[in-house]
Amino acid sequence: MNHILVSQDLRALVQEGGITALRPVRPSQIQPSSIDLRLGARAWPLLSSFLPGATGIERKLGRLALDELRLDTEKPVLFQQDTVYLVEVEEVLELPPDVWGRANPKSSSGRLDIFVRLLTEHGYAFDTVPAGYRGRLYVEVTPQSFHTLVRRGDTLGQLRLARGRPRLDAAALASVQAATPVIRWSDGRPGPVADEDSPGVQMSVDLHDGDGKGIVGYQARLHRPPIDLARRDYDRERYWSPIPSDPSGEGVVLEPEQFYIFATRERLWIPPGLCAELIPFDATKGELRTHYAGFIDSGFGFREGPPTEQDGARLVLEIRTRDVPFLLEHGQPLFRVELLRNRVDPDVLYGQDLSSNYQMQGLKLAKQFQ
Repeated sequence: MNHILVSQDLRALVQEGGITALRPVRPSQIQPSSIDLRLGARAWPLLSSFLPGATGIERKLGRLALDELRLDTEKPVLFQQDTVYLVEVEEVLELPPDVWGRANPKSSSGRLDIFVRLLTEHGYAFDTVPAGYRGRLYVEVTPQSFHTLVRRGDTLGQLRLARGRPRLDAAALASVQAATPVIRWSDGRPGPVADEDSPGVQMSVDLHDGDGKGIVGYQARLHRPPIDLARRDYDRERYWSPIPSDPSGEGVVLEPEQFYIFATRERLWIPPGLCAELIPFDATKGELRTHYAGFIDSGFGFREGPPTEQDGARLVLEIRTRDVPFLLEHGQPLFRVELLRNRVDPDVLYGQDLSSNYQMQGLKLAKQFQ
């Protein structure tokens, strides 16, 4: 009973009332090992972020809400850069007693530098849904690089549900990497398992032009017009400054409180029986955050048949530096990926059965850009 619930389990929960909503759950929300969460009708700009705790959401809103906004499915509402918003989620949970959940931003949210965290009604931790939870969900939304236009029904975060402890232990992970590696270095070798107490495979940054286009990253430009989440035609040059490859090996100095997009040297090849989670920010690796979207669905970078050296997809790194300039060098290890066991193979896979924007990706900006 140590597994992640997959697409057919999630549909069953919707049918049985474990996941409900005033507006019916859309089939497109069901992912191989997660469900997309929609923004609901109400939002509140806040004086500050908070955790509900024993007093709950409503009483904290009474202290911290500056206004109440109504979200519409057609006319967008402006969320201002560097302002914290709380938004009710369309979906409501009535989970079985042994089912718990973890949330994370969707890939597009992270690549737009939108900080998204899930809250339960009396939660003491972000992005955590306790076993057997029954109640509403909320998301804290903070656009950090761009003003953002949002609508009711937009999906900024996703939720995965689990029983027990689905993470592969060190022995199981080492066995997977030895047999059919799901994480490979750029030369095709399997990535080694690191840290037996919290086993994962270490990932590093590519500054030597893994896509062969002379660009290894992007820096967000300041003071740009708002990004409408529904659009797909923004000019990347208006919002992003390209970072050229670093053949000299001198590295790239990241400026404090700026946002960057890079990609990993390593490639991921996630088969149907597994999904993956990126380990949260680790201060021992430097004063920077290396990713927002911390979950990888089954099928990412995967195709049927034995994998080759060039198979798989690289991960995009969403890096925000903190207090001081930071030297980023090619091959620098930044974080680890843990593998999680699915209950069964999902009946849909990322990039094969679903419209997936980032399948087989290299360095890629959010889907809103051309």
